[in-house]
Amino acid sequence: MDPQQTLTFMLDALEEKRREDAKELADALHEWLVKGGFPPTTLGDSSLGKEWHRAIATFACLAAASTVEDILKRRQRRKAKTTTKGDK
Repeated sequence: MDPQQTLTFMLDALEEKRREDAKELADALHEWLVKGGFPPTTLGDSSLGKEWHRAIATFACLAAASTVEDILKRRQRRKAKTTTKGDK
């Protein structure tokens, strides 16, 4: 895995509202980091150290995945309400 490229693709997917892609990339990068993979460079330069970048990347992955999950749940609830109203 190239964590730098994965982070870039994840952020691009979020910006472009390709939510499923963003979640998949977030989950993959998070798993990589949890298993001890080296982190991408995030905010600031490499002199801040790997743990700084690991913490920022981990937060970004968790935030992206959570945001996508929330959006998908809201869509499902709206769809369920629309279906229920149509049945009345």
